[in-house]
Amino acid sequence: MLRIRSLLVACHVVAVYGCTIAQLQQESGQMTTRIADKEANLTRLESQRASLAAERQRLLTEIDTKQVTLSDLDAGLERIRQENSRLRSDTEQQQKEMERVEADVQKLQAEARRLGNDNRLSEAAKKERIEALKKQIKDYLNVMLTQ
Repeated sequence: MLRIRSLLVACHVVAVYGCTIAQLQQESGQMTTRIADKEANLTRLESQRASLAAERQRLLTEIDTKQVTLSDLDAGLERIRQENSRLRSDTEQQQKEMERVEADVQKLQAEARRLGNDNRLSEAAKKERIEALKKQIKDYLNVMLTQ
């Protein structure tokens, strides 16, 4: 009788250990899957952010190297807005940053459009305002590229 009880206790202990090991293996597999998903998500986000940085750099280069018109500036800012909107935010902080960038770019676009539609300014004054806007956009892009 004592031997049967000892055997039953031993079987019970082995069964509990077996279940524990099976559960740990299952959890380990789930963690491995979650890690792989997070790595894939991180890679995708890094790619999107690199694309946005490249678009910012392209507009910055255009401003520096060629005579940029207001419509060129507006088109470049629109490309930045589109790249920014393609980014997915995982945290509230990232969402706020995306919204801030969107608002900043919209302000710059509105200023460019306002300048383009302003017929009250002389050509010299308009050119001066365009150059000031280009400098403002360039400064903004430089700050964004360093972040």
